[in-house]
Amino acid sequence: MEKVLCVCVGNISRSPMMQAVLQQQLGAAFLVESAGVSEELAGRPANSRSVACMKDRGVDLAGHRSRWIGDLDLDQYRWIVCVGHDEAERVRSALGADPARVMVANADQGGIPDPYEHGLAGYRDCLALLDQVMPHVAQQIRGASRSAG
Repeated sequence: MEKVLCVCVGNISRSPMMQAVLQQQLGAAFLVESAGVSEELAGRPANSRSVACMKDRGVDLAGHRSRWIGDLDLDQYRWIVCVGHDEAERVRSALGADPARVMVANADQGGIPDPYEHGLAGYRDCLALLDQVMPHVAQQIRGASRSAG
């Protein structure tokens, strides 16, 4: 089973939602996880607005606890999908090798904007953007996995 990691800053808002949406897109052949680039936020629960948005989808994020990329063996992930270019650079620095495995979701439009300052409506907009972008990310991952296999 190939593993995919979704990364945002704190692993409390965007990447837990991204993880759930991408897992649905990729299906059981992949294991999708999430983490953040900020060590200070490790161990925190998912943002209540992320929990509310995903609950409307039947996805329970209530038990989510944020993880820091520094606590993970990044080599175990075939793909690392980041919410923005800054996060991708931090992941590439942490990896030290094979930066081709790191991608930015919605890269041409600057990534997935942080909804934190925009209330519940911002989180719903973020989820709608993830719904638009994740099918393309999943297609890219599946296509690359087939050609590498």
